[in-house]
Amino acid sequence: MSPAPTPSTSQLPMAKDFSSFLSLEGAARKKSPLKSLLPLMHGDMISLGGGLPHPSTFPFHSLSAQITGMRPQDAQQQQKAKEPHTKASDLVTVPLAPQPDKVESLTASLQYGVGTGIKSLRDFCREHVRSMHRPQYQDWDIILSAGNTDAFSKTVGLLCNRGDKVFVEEWTYPTALETLDPLGVGHIPIEMDGEGMTATGLRRVLDNWGSTPEQANEPKPRVVYLIPTGQNPTGATMSIQRRMDILSVAQDHDLILIEDDPYYYLQFQASDANSYVPSLLSMDTDGRVIRLDTFSKTLAPGCRVGYMSMNARFCDIMQYHNEVTIQQPSGFSQAILAEMLVSHWGQEGYRRYLTENVRTEYLKRSQFLQTQLKTRINPKFASFIEPSAGMFIWIKIHLDQHPRYGTAKDSVLMLDLFRKCVENNVLMVPGWQFSCKPKPTDLDPADVLNCWFDEDATYLRATFAYASFEQMEEASIRFGHALDQIFAA
Repeated sequence: MSPAPTPSTSQLPMAKDFSSFLSLEGAARKKSPLKSLLPLMHGDMISLGGGLPHPSTFPFHSLSAQITGMRPQDAQQQQKAKEPHTKASDLVTVPLAPQPDKVESLTASLQYGVGTGIKSLRDFCREHVRSMHRPQYQDWDIILSAGNTDAFSKTVGLLCNRGDKVFVEEWTYPTALETLDPLGVGHIPIEMDGEGMTATGLRRVLDNWGSTPEQANEPKPRVVYLIPTGQNPTGATMSIQRRMDILSVAQDHDLILIEDDPYYYLQFQASDANSYVPSLLSMDTDGRVIRLDTFSKTLAPGCRVGYMSMNARFCDIMQYHNEVTIQQPSGFSQAILAEMLVSHWGQEGYRRYLTENVRTEYLKRSQFLQTQLKTRINPKFASFIEPSAGMFIWIKIHLDQHPRYGTAKDSVLMLDLFRKCVENNVLMVPGWQFSCKPKPTDLDPADVLNCWFDEDATYLRATFAYASFEQMEEASIRFGHALDQIFAA
């Protein structure tokens, strides 16, 4: 399932000019005058210009972390270990001052810098994208972010003006909607199936745009936001054909695709680097895909480091945006990640970590919770599609089997079930929280025990990511009891 071999760079096309897609905010962003002085800092230049704090005032003498060993010798050491579960480990240290055998120092990483992120980590991420996704045009680049939430917010600012609308999956990540709404950017849900957003649904809406009175005076939206792998909340993963079909619609209707893919490396069938489902980025020959990656699901959320891949023009504007907001991700995080990924693991070690550690752990967890749910709940009352990636199971509640079905609203029955789950001390996320429908003005989303606004939201989202195996077993038992109690009412 790996992408076709990439032609030499000179044979690849250049990205199309998407300047017309820039929002007023995006088009207005310019390079920082202060940052423009940095290229002059070379040779015998003495600077009295930059307001950089002196490193002697940094109270940090070094930064160290014990990490999982993923070098070839670490694998050999682990095979020889007497205890099968013992993992090799390495000590990663970032010194205060530059040293020949270190890729980073605190003197540099804790200083102000350009909005692209520190060079060593950015170079590693660029090479990772090149080897894993093989972008099919010449002038692409990457820039570091403070995670995908930060990246999505900046992408919206790049492309959308107040009053614009974005196509989204009909069940989607609530934080994305909560980012759009205060900015005055609307959203249009597109139907989903077991693979996520359907290309036929997206094409139908676009082909018929302007056919309804409310669309008559509205420009056709030009941005699509989707989560193609292990989708949150449904767990759906797009096949290769689905991805190709979505990209075809984007080309035909001239759309920008925001590929938010935090769960990409949690593909359960991916036993090596060549068995991942190809990304949308890997199929894009135009430069119309903005791909958002993060270390939150592969290393740790608290790192607050991710990376965005896109055409070079967009990348420049993202840099300007970073330089007036976060500057760049935390210097501590970047320094320790650079030292770990560049000096200790390398590209091969990181790929091994993704498949041997991250993917394997979530595969075991997914299989366990699925087995428990199948064992503990009555299939007449609830069911789910087995996820092939990600962290979530989207549980469909069969309200047509409820004795009050047809005489009580589905939202009332779902609220009863949610309350019964809470009474039984098992908590899942209410399906309505992922709904794209307009929320009633009198809805208090914090009052979860007294609200359920979408009649179609007959779902609960469960995750196998965090709870222990013992807790997942007990939660499944409690959920089964709650279903039995409600459907006996």
